[in-house]
Amino acid sequence: MPTNHKRMTFAITPDMEPIMDRAKRMFYDRTQSDMIRTLVLARLNSLDVDNEESEQQKEVPKAVT
Repeated sequence: MPTNHKRMTFAITPDMEPIMDRAKRMFYDRTQSDMIRTLVLARLNSLDVDNEESEQQKEVPKAVT
């Protein structure tokens, strides 16, 4: 059964192991692929919010004192 999903592989470095172990405990009832997709999307969404906030701060005129 062919799938249209793209695959990605990455290495877990030793400094990432404890973080991934914590994440696995948080996502104990889901697949590892689902966990990684969720974490990647959450980070990408937070970057979008950060960028929107910084753009809004640039648009706000500063009060002249």
